[in-house]
Amino acid sequence: MNKYKRIALHTSVFMGLLVFLWLLLALAAAIPNTALQTNMEQSALSYKEKATYSYENGDKWNGIGDNYADAVLLNVSWNMGRGNPFLSSLDTWYYNGEALGENVGLYLTVIDETIPLNTDYTRYWHGSAMFVRLLHLITDVDGIKWIGFLAVLLCALITIGILIRHGHICLAAALALSMLSVQIWNIRLSLEYQPTFLLCFLFSCLYLWSERNHETYLTYLSIAGGVLTAFFDFLTTETLVLLLPLILVVAVRAAENRLGSFRENIRLIASCGLCWLLAYGGAFIMKWTAASLAAGENKFLIALSSVEERIGGGLLGRGPENPLLRIPAAILANLTVLFGGDKRLDLVRVVLGLLFTVLICGSLLYLFHRGNCDKTALKLLALLGSVVFLRYMVLNNHSYLHEFFTYRALFAPIMALLSGMILSMELPVRKKKGIKKQ
Repeated sequence: MNKYKRIALHTSVFMGLLVFLWLLLALAAAIPNTALQTNMEQSALSYKEKATYSYENGDKWNGIGDNYADAVLLNVSWNMGRGNPFLSSLDTWYYNGEALGENVGLYLTVIDETIPLNTDYTRYWHGSAMFVRLLHLITDVDGIKWIGFLAVLLCALITIGILIRHGHICLAAALALSMLSVQIWNIRLSLEYQPTFLLCFLFSCLYLWSERNHETYLTYLSIAGGVLTAFFDFLTTETLVLLLPLILVVAVRAAENRLGSFRENIRLIASCGLCWLLAYGGAFIMKWTAASLAAGENKFLIALSSVEERIGGGLLGRGPENPLLRIPAAILANLTVLFGGDKRLDLVRVVLGLLFTVLICGSLLYLFHRGNCDKTALKLLALLGSVVFLRYMVLNNHSYLHEFFTYRALFAPIMALLSGMILSMELPVRKKKGIKKQ
């Protein structure tokens, strides 16, 4: 297949999937709000008295529920039901409650259709609104959270089952341990925590099938992953959708002695990464373009202003304003939450946590080190795992202020670390003593 045909096919996957998703979103927006009224009112009431960010596990930051994000999602979802669904699903607004806050704003919007919408939120696709509206026909927000959480667990179990079926019990155990390390059960606390985990396990299954049967499909899957991540996620743990599947592909191939050279693998990873990034960024550009056309005004200025803030914005007095300090602080803040911190940044906790991790991993490698381990696999896993830290550095403002959910992206480097250890170790084999003949 020549280069131009491949580009055309990849572009077709991008455009076709994005248009299909938008049509589904518009179809969900066409559901009359009256059909959702009872359950949506129940959902709105559940947030009316809640704090913007609620602590669900003592003072630990890994147990914070993002009620603000969920209230905004429900608000946007509800208001998609106003007017033409093709336009309202693109030009997305909500009522922020003004001095009363977003939680109360949601309640007022649901009970009073005359409430004016005063906050532009066109920078995201808000694809989750599709399921929010559909599932509100049968349940309220608490039920939707549990449905999403159980769906994530089901996809995770399928991924683990695939690994076990191919004889990779240790990798399956590493995946389960990685999930536990980021407190996977806490994604049930917020609707907005769930999409990337659901997608990363779905694509892990697809990547593992594709790498055995049709390797050329991997770049098309990467295009699809980028589109779906941009469509459903609101900048939480977006890198997982690409990194976890690639980590599993590298680990499985290395375990089966069919990984190949570093050069050919880095070319494959770079191709998948480029496809994912172009699709992810392209989906946002398409949203801003479509929203501008639907609204008759330039939506790029608002969106790019938000991007600028996420990269180099101030920390609102909550941390260092100097970029040279803010960038490492973003990484340390996420590690603080990973190690069970009860404040934004705890350097002592991070040092002790890393020291303990190094001691455990170092001891296991010392005791069970494999002499002929695959150095190519270790390099690739280290490269893939480091992407998350690069993300924290680039989006340092966002990563520092929202570390109570961005820390879960560490799922990928933890899985990369455990996979590398599995590939570098082997259990000692006891030699059988021969029986001397009399």
